[in-house]
Order: sequence, then structure tokens, then C-alpha cells
Amino acid sequence: MTDPLHHRLLLLWLFAMVAAQALFAAFPEIDLVIARAMTDGSGSFVATRGVLPWLSGLVRLMTEIVAAVIVFGTLAGWIGGRLRGAALRLAGYAAANVLLAPGVVVNLVLKAHVGRARPATLSEFGGTRDFTPAWQFSEQCDRNCSFVSGEVSIAATLALIAVVLFWPRMTRAGRGLAIAGGLAAVLGVAAMRLALGRHFLSDAVFATLISAGVALALYPLFGLSRARRDLPLPQPLPQPDTAAAGARQTISG
Repeated sequence: MTDPLHHRLLLLWLFAMVAAQALFAAFPEIDLVIARAMTDGSGSFVATRGVLPWLSGLVRLMTEIVAAVIVFGTLAGWIGGRLRGAALRLAGYAAANVLLAPGVVVNLVLKAHVGRARPATLSEFGGTRDFTPAWQFSEQCDRNCSFVSGEVSIAATLALIAVVLFWPRMTRAGRGLAIAGGLAAVLGVAAMRLALGRHFLSDAVFATLISAGVALALYPLFGLSRARRDLPLPQPLPQPDTAAAGARQTISG
């Protein structure tokens, strides 16, 4: 049976991808304008002289640790027999997202082959490389290149995993907070990478869209809609009936 919410989200993702591609294809200079706004006016990225490089490295390390725990924890649970049925599908969905989005699509395919130079290495900002628009293959970078952002992709993937897996257990207010928190985390990571001159705006936008696209594609493959229903939820402890207890005390008194 088709999940109506998944269908609507898929249409929204398609619209967002087409709109983003059209925007950056028509106005590629947006990337340079945003990058220039992160400098001191002479082409030097101000954030590189503060605490932000350390903070960005810490966030990257933490997200990589979480991703590794998800992958190896799922593998260990499957081999050891602790994960079966619905629990295995849910854990497998999380692990597959981590492996495919930031792992295969972003790092092994795009960052390794597109060849887009990072902002800080461009001639506009004191470097020697030339600017290339998003999705345009070039030879301005040999390895670990700018397009797209691995840090933003892994942050978006972890946020999406958390929202998707725990969505049925959340209240309406909780869902709103989860979405807001996930967006804030992704935007925060993206802002740090842009401020450091490590990525362009389009790197962050398409990294997020790629992670979302992978999450949407894997959702029906792992039967998430049914798996979330089949997974037994912990039952809350029974609460004492205070009114009945008070009545008993009155009778006994």
C-alpha cells in the first residue's frame, strides 16, 4: 500500500531538486556572492582565524562516530541475531542511508570525480584555482573536492534517520521540534563550512537534497511503513489510580 506522506514528500523533493538545479544553473554567481560575504573584504575567510575550525572538526568527528556506530552496530546485531524482523529493517535502513548518501554518492562518486575547487583555493580569494558551477565537471581539484559537502550530507542523513525512525512515536509538537532541530543542525553545519571557505552554498544545498533523496528511495525498499508498525513499543508503566486510592483510604478510615 502506498504511503501518502511518502508520496507527497517525494513530489516535494523532486520539485526542490529541479528548482535548486534551475537556480544555480541560471545564477551560478550566487555561490561566489555568498562566499565573498564570508571574507574580510580582501579575500581572506575571517572564520579561519577563530575557534570555528576546531568546532567544525569536532562536529565532523562526532557525526562520523555516530555513523560508524549505526553501521557496525547494525552489522553486529544482524550477525549476533539480536536484530530480526522489523528491528533489523529499521536498523538496516539507518545503516544503508549512512553508507549510500555520504559514503557512496557524496564521497566516492561526486567528491572524487567532479573536481570542483573549494572556495578558499580560488583566485578570487587568494588561491590559484578557477571557479566552476555546481554539477560541472572540471580539473580544478584532484581529490577531496568541494562538490558536494560531506559534512552537510552526513548531518542531514543522521537528522533524517532520527525523524523517520521515531516519527510514529512523536506527538504533533514533538514532530515539529524534531523537524526544527534537524533543520537547525544541518544549517549550522552548512554555515560553518561556508564560513571556513570549505564549501559553496550549492555544495550544502545539493548535499542535503542527495541525502533526502536517498532516504526517500530506501524507505519503500526496507518496508519502513510496515516495520514501524510491527516493531513492539515499550509499554508505559501502569499509573496508580489516585482517585480510587483516595476513596479506599476514606473507606478504610
